[in-house]
Amino acid sequence: MKFKFIPIILVGMLAFPACDNFEELNSDPARSSETQPEFLLANAQKRTSDLLYDTYFNGRVGMQLSQYWTGTDKTGETRFLFTNDGLWTGLYTGPLTDLEEMIKYYDRHPAETSAHTIAVSEIMKAWIFHILTDVYVDIPYSQALKGDGNLQPGYDRGKDVYTALLTSLKKQVDVLSGPSAGAIRGDLVAKGNPTQWIKIANALRLRIAMRMADAQPAEAKAVIEEAVKNTFTAVSDDAYFPYNLTNATSRFPYNDVDRPLVEFAVTSTLVDYQKETNDPRLAVYARPDQKTNAYIGKPYGTEANAPLMTELSKPGVQAFSGTAKGYMITYAEVAFIKAEAAARGMNVGTESAEDLYKTAVTASMNQWGITDSKVISTYLEGVPYKGGTWRNVIGSQKWLALYMQGIQGWMERLRLDPKKPNGQELLIAPVSGSLDLDIKDGVVKRLKYPTTSRASNPVNSENAAKNIGGDSQATKNWWDTL
Repeated sequence: MKFKFIPIILVGMLAFPACDNFEELNSDPARSSETQPEFLLANAQKRTSDLLYDTYFNGRVGMQLSQYWTGTDKTGETRFLFTNDGLWTGLYTGPLTDLEEMIKYYDRHPAETSAHTIAVSEIMKAWIFHILTDVYVDIPYSQALKGDGNLQPGYDRGKDVYTALLTSLKKQVDVLSGPSAGAIRGDLVAKGNPTQWIKIANALRLRIAMRMADAQPAEAKAVIEEAVKNTFTAVSDDAYFPYNLTNATSRFPYNDVDRPLVEFAVTSTLVDYQKETNDPRLAVYARPDQKTNAYIGKPYGTEANAPLMTELSKPGVQAFSGTAKGYMITYAEVAFIKAEAAARGMNVGTESAEDLYKTAVTASMNQWGITDSKVISTYLEGVPYKGGTWRNVIGSQKWLALYMQGIQGWMERLRLDPKKPNGQELLIAPVSGSLDLDIKDGVVKRLKYPTTSRASNPVNSENAAKNIGGDSQATKNWWDTL
């Protein structure tokens, strides 16, 4: 595998005039012709979001493996036959390379060094590497991003990557808590606010630690109880890439601004459960079909293209606007982590798991524009915390709250295997069966290593495949204990 830096001009950066401090990104003619750190940071933020919310990697992979959507024009992916394995290459050779080049720039120009900017770069890297190790398990980490210095990096074990990421994020929190001579330039996510980046780093620590809570409970508990003290406290803290309508390159990657949506329908799994619980988010997550003006989902993993799209609910208008948010992590997710932590007996404050659960559901509602307290209270009465086991009650609601964050919804599906609060099955196997004969229980556990990696780094990728138990979509991640 070759990680070689190629300077990239951020296409469409001037499409973000509304972002505070954006004018600071203009090049200084007195400085060198090297790509400036502010451009590299902004480019990395946009490219990461573009990849994670790409039509294929979110629409055909994440959103289908989390069972929010199912295909209409093509149905292979919803039955686990994936034809594009470029997520790995896109993240390594795109944003991760940009972020590493930022650090190399400061190595070459120590007088310009901004410790806070480097910390933000490292937080971004931790976020991306966490996605990679969750999707593929063992990955190049400690030897990655060395360019010509190491064209065939070794693969680190997933468990070791988790440990390293948590260590790095804690280090960045400490750095951002101290003084810095340089401003955070080029930051489109938090507008250069170090306090917000501390909250983001701690939110990511909570996500990572909770994901390993069943495999390493003591280690997870220590991280969660410390990180929860300074993280998101309101929906206004949500971390996301700010898309807008200025031009095509500045819009949410898959939207209906220029053309109608025809590739996906919302699953009957999602629609039927939201109907069953009178969920006010249904009108946000889906739109009525064109024939009867009713909410009608398509059974997950159905091979046939029928019924027609006019007889199915497409993804919601808000979810697919050109200004939809490219979420990194949200307050709602943090609130659900706190609720689960309390249910597991961790010390996350004085509130009960039940109260934290209500806060989390409310946060999800508010995130999607539902703010009427009576509407929310009525909904909570229908899905009470004591209506089942905490794993099913919290798990089913967290699954709903992660809508549009396909990969995260898929990972939480694997970790919690949520059922309805009453214990009935919620998520199903593809109706028409799996096209991957390795999958016996109806859900993909990971993606296979990409063909580019297997070809360019054959020895290390083969060793990694052996270490994890086989390069199969049925191979579990180390933290997946269910």
